[in-house]
Amino acid sequence: MPGKAKVLTQKEISDIFKVLKNTRDQALFALGIYSGLRISEVISLRYDQVFTTSGGVRNLLKVVRAKKKNTVYSEIPIHPKLRERLQKYHQDKAKSAWLFPSTDSSTGHLERVRAHYILRDAFDRLRLQDASTHSMRRTCLTNMSRAGVPLRTIQDISGHASLSQLQEYLAVDPADKQKAISTLKY
Repeated sequence: MPGKAKVLTQKEISDIFKVLKNTRDQALFALGIYSGLRISEVISLRYDQVFTTSGGVRNLLKVVRAKKKNTVYSEIPIHPKLRERLQKYHQDKAKSAWLFPSTDSSTGHLERVRAHYILRDAFDRLRLQDASTHSMRRTCLTNMSRAGVPLRTIQDISGHASLSQLQEYLAVDPADKQKAISTLKY
């Protein structure tokens, strides 16, 4: 679909995890693919949003999104595979207030452009056309929709202001249409 980030297949997701160089990069990708967060939201996560004081992964990721007219709060349950990636990353990570710290950044955390290059390298190595950092969010939300998760629930996770805004994100696969028609039993 021109102009929209590619929705990744299960095999592509698996391949991306294989080519990412370290636990940090794998955790970065896992957060996007299993939470539906934007890359800017992923890189700006604080350590205490993800881990307890004893170092365990929290059950809920609490995200605060400042919107033009209001603030949106999302509580996103941690997927078991995301938990696994975060635990591996935690073992390798130096202590910092930021989940993805960077000494090269004025913010103290990994910059969006650096995260883009990390993931762009993986996409290029796998020759994934139209894949971008936004593919993680679009893939996550589309797959929840395809699995039959109510749109209102997906909207609560994604932080979209309206259902119509959310629906612009969701990809429709020809197989989805065939499946929809096949449900007719009269």
